[in-house]
Amino acid sequence: MFKKTLCALSLISVSCAALSAPVANLKVTGSITPPTCTINNQNEIDVEYKFDVAPQMFPATGALVLPPESKRIEIVCDATTYLSFDATDNRSDSVMAVGNTNFGLGKYGTDNDKNIGFYTIAMKNATTKANADATEKKVGVLVGTTYNATELSVVKNRKASWGLASQVPAAAQIFAADFEVKPTLSAELKNYSGDVSLDGHTTLSFGFSI
Repeated sequence: MFKKTLCALSLISVSCAALSAPVANLKVTGSITPPTCTINNQNEIDVEYKFDVAPQMFPATGALVLPPESKRIEIVCDATTYLSFDATDNRSDSVMAVGNTNFGLGKYGTDNDKNIGFYTIAMKNATTKANADATEKKVGVLVGTTYNATELSVVKNRKASWGLASQVPAAAQIFAADFEVKPTLSAELKNYSGDVSLDGHTTLSFGFSI
């Protein structure tokens, strides 16, 4: 009985050894590198809109709406990407008329407690290029899920991008658009005797994806 048992254990041992097989471990490695983009050939820029206002420009009644001023911004990336941005109003406590497309122009007065007015930002004439050698292509503007082939107002804290249709962003390496600013000034400024400095400040934070 003892010998049979040892024999059985021996056979089991041999059987286990026979089932052993080589193993190959497949490892997948690599990295995803986001594109590098510059704005007007810089990493960070200040795009300045300057408006000079005289009291006689104000209408007899109501606020003064100034003629818009436009600046073109170009973003160049080193790889094809989808580009979007968020607009943050850094003077949000000074908006004369509350609205998600109205950006603050700062405050004035003895106690600096009166709102100068507000301004809107329109993104228009959007274009893309597949690369530096490609032909420029006219595209539309996408703000949230709203699409327009010509222009749209920038909405605070809502993504805006270059688009082909609703919910269809445009992919490219080079993106450009005109950003048009139109200020509206409080009617109370007409009779104010002190100096007033327009102080609008909005940050456009660009983001991209592969």
